[in-house]
Amino acid sequence: MNEKDSANVFNVWNSENKILQPNKKELLLGIVDQVVSLFAVGSFYYYVFNFENLKMDHVNEGTKGVLGVASDKFTVEKVFEIMHPEDLASMNEKEALAIDFFYHKIHFDDLFSYKTVYVMRLKHTNGTYKTILHQVSVLSASDEGKIQQVLGVHTDITYLNIPINHNVSFISTKKPSYHYSKNSGNYSIIHENSASLEKINLKNVFSKREKEIVEKLAQGVKFNEIAKLLFVSPHTVNAHKKNILRKSGCKNTPELIARCYVEGLLC
Repeated sequence: MNEKDSANVFNVWNSENKILQPNKKELLLGIVDQVVSLFAVGSFYYYVFNFENLKMDHVNEGTKGVLGVASDKFTVEKVFEIMHPEDLASMNEKEALAIDFFYHKIHFDDLFSYKTVYVMRLKHTNGTYKTILHQVSVLSASDEGKIQQVLGVHTDITYLNIPINHNVSFISTKKPSYHYSKNSGNYSIIHENSASLEKINLKNVFSKREKEIVEKLAQGVKFNEIAKLLFVSPHTVNAHKKNILRKSGCKNTPELIARCYVEGLLC
């Protein structure tokens, strides 16, 4: 672990989101567990992080299956220790960007409407790096209006073999979603009715059946199995896939699935 890079992340949290008046409401973890289980696709785990003390309030046991790390050993320090050096070096920028977005780009009333999404790599105990889809939503705010607790969901998307970048998306089902490209250095709104393939909202271009097929593809289900599950022929599934790729502007399935994750179609 690069101590300077991890210290930079802590510095962002301490300087921009220091909790002085904590909210003492108890978190109902049973409800959180049910909600995450409904929406997470693939192998995943989740945690609740508290900015009051920069500690984990809760970590579910899925860390063992995804990373080989016991849930009681999964601390923020452990995350920094097993994070790929390139990703750790850029994490302070991504976290500063997230804080800027939540405090300066949207209204406080919308704080709970968005989740922050980006991709990073974490090392399994067997020495291999797992590509992780990092999704974080605000659970509670302090009495002075700071982000206090967040729910993080980490989904293993290693099998997609997607290229790693340091872009960040802010996804909402109720409000306009935004994407920040490190290359451009700017936010771009993901419009609901945009002619640009770069900004098109995938949630609004796919039919219900197409979304079902995308979800199955993301889970690694084969064409023949998808056909059986949906009571259609493999030829029909293939035709749907071609339409899905055409509508999304993606060249192949890994690119499609990666983009669906980033834009919030898959959680």
